[in-house]
Parts: sequence; structure tokens; C-alpha cells
Amino acid sequence: MDMSDNRIPIRAKHTLRDLRVRAGLNQTTASERLKISKPTLQKWEKDSSDLRISEINRVTNIYNIPQDYIFFGSNHAFSKKIKK
Repeated sequence: MDMSDNRIPIRAKHTLRDLRVRAGLNQTTASERLKISKPTLQKWEKDSSDLRISEINRVTNIYNIPQDYIFFGSNHAFSKKIKK
């Protein structure tokens, strides 16, 4: 695999739900730490493609992971990409 363009392989990325589960957080606790409502977190976990940079920064800080290792998009798109 050529990594000269510094792109992270899709298999090394995590969805927001995956990050939350790996951190041992339920949706209520995660939404409180992210300073958003639980329904907003549920929406983000289904499709995170429209997050603002400030929201992305909160996610990277809460889950302590670089932005490049987070998949931002719909769960459906992630599933399609990972199966390739």
C-alpha cells in the first residue's frame, strides 16, 4: 500500500459510534461531554458528514484521537467503503 500521500486507510478509521463504545461511554454520557443533546449525538452517529470544525474538534478532544482516524460520513457510506 502506497502511503506517500499520507492518507489513512479506511480500515484504520473509526465511526463516532465505534469511538464512543471503545471509550466505554453510553450516549447520555458522551452527549454531555460533547455538550450536545442525546438526539444530536444519535444523529451524528448515523451521519457525521455535516459537522462543523468546532464540533469535529470537540469529538477529537473527547475521544483523544486525531481527526484523520475518524470517519466522517454516513454509516451506510462507511459500510460500503469497508467492504471494498
